[in-house]
Amino acid sequence: MDLAGVVSYGVCAVAFAVLMLLLMPNSRGRLLGRMLLAACGLTALWAAVVAWVRWFPETPVVVLELAEVAKLATWLALLVALLRPLRPGSGVIRVLTWLAVGGAAVAAVWLLWVQLLVQPELVPVGFGLQGGFVIAALALSLLGLILLEQLYRNLPPERRWGMKFLCLGIAVLFGFDLYLYSDALLFRQLDLVAWDARGLVQTLAAPLILVAARRNPDWAPPVFVSRHVVFHTAAILAVGVYLLLIAVGGYYIRDFGGTWGGFAQIVLMAAAVLGLVVVLGSADVRARLRVFVAKHFFSNKYDYREEWLRLTQRLARDDDGVSPYQRAVHAMAEVFGCPAGAVWRRDDDGFQVAGAWRMKPPGGAEVPESHPLVGFLRQRQWVIDLEEYRAHPERYAALALPAWMLEPHHPGIWVVVPLLRQDTLTGFVLLCTPEPPMQITWEDRDLLKVLGREVAAYLGQHEYAQALAQARQFEAFNQLTAFLMHDLKNLIAQQSLVVKNAEKHKRNPAFIDDAMETIGSSVARMERLLEHLQRSQRSGIQERVELRGLLEDAVARCADRTPRPELTVSAGPVFVAADREELVMVVVHLIRNAQDATPADGHVRVLADEVDDTVSIRVVDTGEGMTGAFIRDELFKPFHTTKSAKGMGIGAHQVREFVRRAGGRVKVTSSPGEGTEFEISLPCERRQEADGVGAERIIHGQGGQ
Repeated sequence: MDLAGVVSYGVCAVAFAVLMLLLMPNSRGRLLGRMLLAACGLTALWAAVVAWVRWFPETPVVVLELAEVAKLATWLALLVALLRPLRPGSGVIRVLTWLAVGGAAVAAVWLLWVQLLVQPELVPVGFGLQGGFVIAALALSLLGLILLEQLYRNLPPERRWGMKFLCLGIAVLFGFDLYLYSDALLFRQLDLVAWDARGLVQTLAAPLILVAARRNPDWAPPVFVSRHVVFHTAAILAVGVYLLLIAVGGYYIRDFGGTWGGFAQIVLMAAAVLGLVVVLGSADVRARLRVFVAKHFFSNKYDYREEWLRLTQRLARDDDGVSPYQRAVHAMAEVFGCPAGAVWRRDDDGFQVAGAWRMKPPGGAEVPESHPLVGFLRQRQWVIDLEEYRAHPERYAALALPAWMLEPHHPGIWVVVPLLRQDTLTGFVLLCTPEPPMQITWEDRDLLKVLGREVAAYLGQHEYAQALAQARQFEAFNQLTAFLMHDLKNLIAQQSLVVKNAEKHKRNPAFIDDAMETIGSSVARMERLLEHLQRSQRSGIQERVELRGLLEDAVARCADRTPRPELTVSAGPVFVAADREELVMVVVHLIRNAQDATPADGHVRVLADEVDDTVSIRVVDTGEGMTGAFIRDELFKPFHTTKSAKGMGIGAHQVREFVRRAGGRVKVTSSPGEGTEFEISLPCERRQEADGVGAERIIHGQGGQ
């Protein structure tokens, strides 16, 4: 057993096994990636075999020789795969390829033939290799270096940056083998020192190959070690070293402490464990360890992907019971470990405190629009470092900060970050000194600026949402007002007609009776409007309404215009659940619109029937009709009318909204010059069968009288 050789090749096996695991996740489906993975795996297996042989010298020599040939053959195959696309028609490359493939195959077959057929007994390593094997291994190593030289020579200049470290790593593998087997062939014996050192020497190729793999993402994915892994690994390592030192000290005290040795050991171990718990629970220690890891293990101070995800997750929360302004300050402070902060937002009077996190803003903290701080942040868009400002005020162009901002606070103000949305200053954030304190670098400034813009967009979106909600409330109020005005317009039209004819027919008893009926109807409708105003919901009172009587009422109200509507009900007693007056007004509106669009010699029909527990009300006219584009884009648009000053443009919209609230639907079919059909479908409340079958009834003007 040779311990140095076992350790050397054991380290090599572990190194190439780890390299294989790092290259494994994304190597599937990529030829070069699979070949590189196979080469690293066989190299790890070869190193493990050699370590085993050095531990057990009685192992048959054929096992060692086959492992050597397999390792060399896989790296030769990788070089051939890399080289052939560069010079596909080259005769030299073709010859070298056949030599590599044929040489490895011949060497393997020859070893098996000699060891298993010519010498049936399994010869132990003992430690010596056959002379023929040394010549074969030397030839394969030399062939590998020749292929490597051809590969690097034929690489385009732009690809040499990515392939340089791979070529260097493979050169280490083949170069040391060439030296080892040349020396063995020259002196007719193997240099055991060089043989044992070969494991550690070839381990040096592993990081070079890893760098090459990172530079060539088409082989395998880039290797990434997160800051969390490094942080926890460093913490565990530090704890392990600490416990090891405490254990050594405890054993020393026990062995050399005399009578008090055991007692002192117990006290020392208890104090050490208690101190470890206190240190691990310290936020300051954890922060300092993070700074140490970022400073010494990574080129960038921050893991920007992690910080961005943390910020967006913090801003997206709405279940933490704080305002969006407090949430925004907390999200920014958490990135830098700041204990507190506050945000100022712009309004009509300047910049006011909008929210604070763990900080009580000082009295008189309002910043007017004319203050130099506002002008500086708007023009320079800088992050103001308060420590730098106190030490070098000239760097800030003689900026004058508010007096309360310069007073000594605890923990004190650290930075002032502008909140910019589309280069417009919408506010600023104050962050207090982080724990532990740190000097602001260019990375800190860039990250603060980016976070400031993101927070400004977040707060702007919140304020826009509030403004939109308020606008919707006003819109609902205006819509209600418009509906009331629409109904009042119809009432005024009826009253105006009575007043207009009163002077001429005031002594006519029939006119007096009709006028009183009209006034009574108007009063009833105005009372209904008052009920609408007093109810919290816009929808009308749901009641069970008999459809035939309702349609007769609607037709009678519209009988004073031409063409007079005709009603056809093709069903027995049918009931719907709706506000009766609203449904009557919906049908009246459709009939009047049909009358307005139809000449006096045309026809307006109101048809009703029942199909599958649904009642269908259709208003059909022979008027001028509408285009499909008008129906789709303009018919139901509120406040859009084709009647000039005579209408408000909300009737069709009101019809559709009422039908939707009642659980029905509206369908419009029309063509220019061919008339229009409005169909309202409503669910039936409950059908009550009358004695006998429903009879068709046609009512002409004046309610059928």
